[in-house]
Amino acid sequence: MSETNQPVLDPDEVGAFAFHVWNYKQGEVVSLMIHLGDRLGIYGALDGAGPVSAGELAAITNLKERWLLEWLRGQAAAKLLEYRGDDRFELTPTGAAVLADETDSLAFAAGAFGTPTPPDVVDGLVDAFRTGLGLSYDQLGKAAAHRTERMLGPWARLALVPRILPALDGVVDKLEAGANVLDVGCGAGVALFTMAGVYPQSRFCGYDPSENAIGRAREKAAEMGLENVELVCARGEELPAEADFDLVITFDCLHDMTRPD
Repeated sequence: MSETNQPVLDPDEVGAFAFHVWNYKQGEVVSLMIHLGDRLGIYGALDGAGPVSAGELAAITNLKERWLLEWLRGQAAAKLLEYRGDDRFELTPTGAAVLADETDSLAFAAGAFGTPTPPDVVDGLVDAFRTGLGLSYDQLGKAAAHRTERMLGPWARLALVPRILPALDGVVDKLEAGANVLDVGCGAGVALFTMAGVYPQSRFCGYDPSENAIGRAREKAAEMGLENVELVCARGEELPAEADFDLVITFDCLHDMTRPD
């Protein structure tokens, strides 16, 4: 565009738009701090502790006070912690439900915040724009399966058995008596294991194309001593043609399938 055709920009409008863009960079940093707070157990230490100083938090967590102070201040600036004055900070019960309580809260979200995207994944995305071919979950790295597992885990544990299955006519009775269940796109097996523990008379089979996810699922099944679970590293298109399943489920993955039909 020639100089004579240059538009006249409103400085205030440009400034406001730049501020809007830079807020996303701030979000990138806050996301990493959420991951660290979750990974280091800081949110768990803050849960129910009331207003604490960095020194008090250091004594609880065995982490370094100086680093905790910067983390606490950043979390307060992001409005995730409440600042109580005199460099004391508090995780409210509402905040704890979202950031700390992975066991009993359907609103838990901290597990969805992972490590920064590895450079090889970014390079793969660059190629995807040129080729039109996306990246598989395994190409996204081992963290992808773990992050998805923790993101969906609370829902599977707290809603699937007590709420979802009873809403399906006859399903609970069948599971209690002994049924064959197939989970297509089972990931690390959270839903399978939840059901397998409650309905030991039934058999549960999980299919997923991710070696990372299936590997993690097999390790967890062994740790839990579940003998009524089978895990297969394969795509949904590879299901056995003669399989006799009483219940077929697929959770939060239909939108990722290349051939969902």
